[in-house]
Amino acid sequence: MRYIQYVFAILLLFSMNNASFAQGNIVDYFLRDSEAWDKTKKLIHKEPRKIVITGGLNGLVFNLVELTDGDEVALVFIDTQKYEKLKHKRFCNAEDKLFQGKNRVVSVTTRNSGNRTQFHYKFLLQRNINNEPITIYNNGNAILESTYDGSLPVKDISNLSGIELCEIEVRDW
Repeated sequence: MRYIQYVFAILLLFSMNNASFAQGNIVDYFLRDSEAWDKTKKLIHKEPRKIVITGGLNGLVFNLVELTDGDEVALVFIDTQKYEKLKHKRFCNAEDKLFQGKNRVVSVTTRNSGNRTQFHYKFLLQRNINNEPITIYNNGNAILESTYDGSLPVKDISNLSGIELCEIEVRDW
């Protein structure tokens, strides 16, 4: 009986380490696997939010306005192969991470404060001049937002990862 307890404890630790390892490497997955975007769309069973931006990239920022304490969220810019991890509410400059035309952006929880049953993050897309918003896109609603409060059944791992997809088309006019 004692032997079975040790084996169970080792398996439990191994599975927790694999979950942490996978969670930390999800950014790499999106940057390295050319099929990650399409596979993820099938996994989460919804189409990406589509946003059209006119006026170019000047002053364009992602504003992280909500984040569960202790969590970390990443923005992965598939087409420019860049990413940014955020641990606190703040701006993420998009001028150097997007380009003219269509851009694919993934947001995902990369570190959970220890409570896998609750997390929340919310990004607004806005144009700032001198750190003041002059335009907030998508009618002021979040372009990337994920909430898991533990009340929903876990159908697949996407419920616990906070993965959201967005396509942003940047135009000069």
